[in-house]
Amino acid sequence: MLKEARHLARADYIAMPWRNGAGITHEIAREPAQGEDFSWRMSLASLQMNGPFSSYAGYRRCVALVEGHGFRLHIAGVSAELRTRGSHILFDGAADTRCELVDGPCTDLSLIVRAPGLIDYVRELAIDGQEELKSPAARTLALFVLRGAVSAQTSGRSARAHERAAFFRLNLHDTLLLPGEQSWSIKSTTIEPAELLGLCFAVPWSACAPLTTGESQPHRR
Repeated sequence: MLKEARHLARADYIAMPWRNGAGITHEIAREPAQGEDFSWRMSLASLQMNGPFSSYAGYRRCVALVEGHGFRLHIAGVSAELRTRGSHILFDGAADTRCELVDGPCTDLSLIVRAPGLIDYVRELAIDGQEELKSPAARTLALFVLRGAVSAQTSGRSARAHERAAFFRLNLHDTLLLPGEQSWSIKSTTIEPAELLGLCFAVPWSACAPLTTGESQPHRR
């Protein structure tokens, strides 16, 4: 279980090739750091060509479009099209899944959570000025910057519980991981409204190893 907020800068993501050589993944964070098995993992991937996604039996997945003209996912015989920034789909990691690019390379954000953990919800957030949000209890809330830049600061009881309020500046494609039951003030720091993707998930209670980032272990897409 995440104990404190963590800012993960885009520049610190670790690049590694897919095992099939079809693209590049930039790992954001995973728990634990070593081995093929993990309780959850977030990554940013470059999609360069049509092809299959690897099977993750026993896991739940979310894929969201970050950059590019979009792609179609054919999942167990059912097709879904992601064409706009932030559009996303949740699916079973064991499902036979194939990606078809619409018009050139794309970048996607991936979250994979091992069952009985779950992905509660994924929401697109427009930050025009300042917004208040609270991370749900017994969950981790990941905020990924799709567009623009923001600042994030603890507010309300969360701020008073600390000698100094936590404060972060997030640039394009940075990630902020928030533990449960904290209140935050999110403010756009660019002229145009910022866009975030909020991913709320819970990990198995048996998988409570400390969060580790930046490990260069090879893995499948």
